[in-house]
Order: sequence, then structure tokens, then C-alpha cells
Amino acid sequence: MVVTIVLATLAIVSGLFDRSGDTVLHLAKFWSRLVLGVAGVKVVVHQRAPLEGKRPYIFMANHLSAADIWSLYVAIPIPVRMIAKKQLSKLPMVGWAMSVGKFIFIDRQNGTSARRSIDEAKRRIHEGTSVLIFPEGTRSRDGKLGLFKKGGFHLAANSGADIVPVGIRGTRDVIPKGSVLIRKGVVSIEIGEPIPTADIPEADRPALMVRVRELVAGMTGQELAEPPAEPPPP
Repeated sequence: MVVTIVLATLAIVSGLFDRSGDTVLHLAKFWSRLVLGVAGVKVVVHQRAPLEGKRPYIFMANHLSAADIWSLYVAIPIPVRMIAKKQLSKLPMVGWAMSVGKFIFIDRQNGTSARRSIDEAKRRIHEGTSVLIFPEGTRSRDGKLGLFKKGGFHLAANSGADIVPVGIRGTRDVIPKGSVLIRKGVVSIEIGEPIPTADIPEADRPALMVRVRELVAGMTGQELAEPPAEPPPP
């Protein structure tokens, strides 16, 4: 908590002299390494293919625990901004630091606002910003890999950015469901090969979603959650 408060304060202050928000990204990586290191969490990274440092990507990862964000900031080798739910922007210190860092917030309850956020993300990607998305939209409650939402795939296709599938293992044990304490352990992150999306027709986007989800499941060993059953006809 002390580390978080101190570094979040530095991140907020950095906005006075760095309007780009890039300083916050460096502090986020340092914060993540420090928190996990002090807690005794080791992050093991396997990267299947090199990434171009100046090329924007959309990283899509499974979501198991609050420790996912720290682990990903340690593992992903290039600067990346997270697309997060709007509620996080209201968190004292951390939310303010994310705002200074130009993170992208989405109000999923407001379609018009969500579309504006996606348009902003597209603009940032065209400027060279890589983004991180949890396409399930929320943490897995039972360990299964949930259904992926369409927004990130439309963003990828419309911006032309490659999708990089990412598989996370071990964070559910590091911070178990319902716990606020970080346990010692090992987190494994697998960063897949970039998948081109430029000029992909809209009709092929559902197949792209299936492909990325299956790749992430293959990296993590997670069982695929089934879609909810449709109600019987009246």
C-alpha cells in the first residue's frame, strides 16, 4: 500500500512536466516489479516472436486475478496502456495516476460513451500507442476462459493493429478470489505471435474472435466457458 501511494503520487506529479503520460508507463512497470518482488512472486515469460518496439499492438489476455495487471506490466516488453472500465478512473491515487498516464476508460453501461472511448483508442493506436485489453470484460469466477467481447476485435480491425494473444497462469493462486493479500508464487506469462488484422472483413471477425480465444486457452490450459443457454420459446 505504501509503495502504491508513493509511486501513484509520483505519477500524478509527473503530469505537470510530461503531458504525454509516458512517465507513468515507466513508473507502472517499476511499481509492478517492486510489488511482486517484495511479495516473492516470480514472473516467468515465454515470448514466441519478437515485437517491433515502435509498432502498435493490441494485447489480449485472459483475466484471473488482480495480480494480472502487475504481471503483464512486468512481462510485456514494450510500453502499453490499458483499456479499463470507467470505475477505475475514480479510484483515489491509482485511478488518478492512470488518467495522467492517458489510459483509456470505457463506460460499458453507456453505448455512446463506449464508442467514443473506442474511437479514442483507435486514434491513440494510429499515433503508435499499444493497448492492453481483457476481452472477457471481467475476471473469471470459476477459472474457465469466458466469452470474448467484440469491442477489442472491432478496434483491431478498424485500426489495423496486430492482435497479440497473451496467456496468464498462476495469478489465481497469488491472489485468490476474495483475498486482498499477495502470496508467494510463480506466474507464467506466454506472449503469442502477432496476428494481422488489417483489412479483415467484418464477416470474418467472429472467426478471428474464436481463433484468439482458442489460442489463449491453449496457452493457459483453461476450459472454455459455454455461452448462456437461450430461454425456451414461450
